Amino acid sequence: MALRNGMMVLAVAIAPASAIPPMICNLAKNKEIETKVVDAVCTKQSKIPAAECEAGISKIWDVLVAKECPGAVISTIALPPIVCKLATNPEIEKKMVDGVCSKESIVPAEECETVLTKAWDMLVSKACPSAHPERIAQIHDIDNTPGVLWKAAVHERFASKAPGASKTLNGVKGDWSKQIGAAVARGEIHRFAGELMSTQDIPESFDSEAQWPHCAKIIGDIRDQSNCGCCWAFAGAEAASDRMCIATNATLMVPLSAQDVCFCSSDNGCGGGQIDTPWDYIKQSGAVSGGLYQGTGPFGKGMCSDFSLPHCHHHGPQGSDPYPAEGAPGCPSQSSPSCPKTCDAGAAAPHSSFASDKYSFTGRTVTAGGLFGGGVAGVKKLIMAGGPVETAFTVYSDFENYAGGIYHHVSGGAAGGHAVKIVGWGSEGGVNYWKIANSWNPYWGEKGYFRIKEGEGGIDSSVIGSDPEAKWTKKSDFASTVVV
Repeated sequence: MALRNGMMVLAVAIAPASAIPPMICNLAKNKEIETKVVDAVCTKQSKIPAAECEAGISKIWDVLVAKECPGAVISTIALPPIVCKLATNPEIEKKMVDGVCSKESIVPAEECETVLTKAWDMLVSKACPSAHPERIAQIHDIDNTPGVLWKAAVHERFASKAPGASKTLNGVKGDWSKQIGAAVARGEIHRFAGELMSTQDIPESFDSEAQWPHCAKIIGDIRDQSNCGCCWAFAGAEAASDRMCIATNATLMVPLSAQDVCFCSSDNGCGGGQIDTPWDYIKQSGAVSGGLYQGTGPFGKGMCSDFSLPHCHHHGPQGSDPYPAEGAPGCPSQSSPSCPKTCDAGAAAPHSSFASDKYSFTGRTVTAGGLFGGGVAGVKKLIMAGGPVETAFTVYSDFENYAGGIYHHVSGGAAGGHAVKIVGWGSEGGVNYWKIANSWNPYWGEKGYFRIKEGEGGIDSSVIGSDPEAKWTKKSDFASTVVV
């Protein structure tokens, strides 16, 4: 195995015997069948350009034939990243296997599928070493489990590591429901009273961007927490930005800084925190404006304090994903920078003064959910009344492989508590789900979002946000109105 011009190079040597029956090899060597399978795979996907898809699948096919069928010559085959991306996609694998095994009748279909799947797995683990073998095995466990409602695939962010690699990103400490319950008992957080409004009808589906189109730009801002465990600050800053925009009818449509919230409300934000901390900090101290790393988000540059840790990908640019590889191979853990005291050098008016660029709210911080009255209906009414909310849930290692659909735990152990933003809900095939904005960049999951079954992992047990009646202001503007 070696690198040549940025491509994986696989030296293929064939043993006299093969694990694949001769009949399957004869089918695999049939160029007409190969062309049909390539066309069938590439016409049913849109993420990869057709020419790249066809070249990639043909290359995978050639490697399989060379690796597994008797009489093949010793060869060296270069596998570019796009081919490995195709090879690690279980949906494409299934189409390839079905394409071969459905076009012959001598070898039993089950045997044909078993041996080709095994050969494919061997290819991926050897030709694409960035896909950890335990991760590949986990994905196949998921694919082979009846009734699974979501798709699993290798994601660049976790590809080279065993399941559980997201632990450093899942920064919610302890039992968040108990922590919120204790704050309720102290009178610092209040149960949302809106769930008592029985006259309010809850629709089957709801999306905050569609409900408040004038705030869609900020609601749809998918952020990237890098390899830092400050999900608790990201979800809070994001939901607070949305609720501020909605409460002020888009007069204040400003992304609140995760840099400020994460590293000024905590001495070690990357080491984790609680989901009530952002709301207490924003209410008491205010948060400055700030977007993604180096102004790469929808609001661009000019905000006071953008997130300082880089977008973190293992492979660098792939397909539609423009983010560069950062630092050492893989995604090295990040340490918490100091609390910012001044705005970034590129900050521009009216966001250039750290002291005067603080946004805050007056009023209550509220919670809803299964443990605090109102259950799922209470959460939905809180969102309908004021916008997205912050929540947390237990992440299991299979979640790292999420590539679409309605997530529910299938395989693997717990990898920690993760904070996210609920933006809406819906129902599909009789399954009710939440629509969630994650902070693992827009190229993960469903364009940065994921759907999850109601109740899964405690996702709706205790959400938090500002009261819909809270008053949001820029602190300097508020101060100027009270000066006599």
